[in-house]
Amino acid sequence: MPLIVWLAGWAAGIGVNLLADSLPFHRRPGRMHCPGCGSRRNWAAHSGLLALLTGQRHCAYCAHGMGWRPVCVEAMCIAGAAWLLLRDPQPLALLRDGLILAVYLLIVVIDIEHRLILFAVSIPAIVGVAIVQSLDPNRGPAKTLLGGLVGFLAFCLLYVLGVLFTRFLGRARRQPIDEVAFGFGDVMLATLIGVTVGWPGVVVALFLGILAAGLFSLVYVLVMLARRRYTAFLPIPYGPFLVLGGLLVYFGGRTAFERLVG
Repeated sequence: MPLIVWLAGWAAGIGVNLLADSLPFHRRPGRMHCPGCGSRRNWAAHSGLLALLTGQRHCAYCAHGMGWRPVCVEAMCIAGAAWLLLRDPQPLALLRDGLILAVYLLIVVIDIEHRLILFAVSIPAIVGVAIVQSLDPNRGPAKTLLGGLVGFLAFCLLYVLGVLFTRFLGRARRQPIDEVAFGFGDVMLATLIGVTVGWPGVVVALFLGILAAGLFSLVYVLVMLARRRYTAFLPIPYGPFLVLGGLLVYFGGRTAFERLVG
């Protein structure tokens, strides 16, 4: 059983890397290509760990390296699968939680590398997770859908306020500002987190995500000021912090929070 779970985690990591390489450019899955020359990778290079072990981390045509992200993602998926097995060895729980982890990892990787939260990922994930969580007898459709609605409305409001603030500030400075605090991809991610943790867990999940982003931003600004390299309106991916809040609640804090609010 552990070997099967580890192999499943490895396969999930390969899938996450494949989608992270293709979806931002084509919005659909595709074969892995070298980012340097565009040639197709050989079979071993489709896995970061296998390419590392076989010494094929560089393109055979242009010698461009694949970087360490594929290796890290596959290692994280294997470690995550092992942790899920220790947490709950029931096959259905392993499948559900493993898919949720893989989806959130894909969102984080794409957001860090491209500052995008793709509808091609978030919308199917929202539908799939909503169905699965609605069938959970401990959750039901009411709490699941209410959590998604609260996440959507809360971040939709933040999105609108952010757009208005950016336009106002741009006019005041007489200089257009292209960056906004929240994109609509963040709204869809908040919706996904809502259907994942349900009501009322979505409240603490989004609060933790916003708090984590705020603390990181504060530390980052202080470091940049100390190094005299601070630039106003420097974009920071927001998705990883929201994902952190969502996963903390989903895997640990949902039950305690629901008991707290009754």
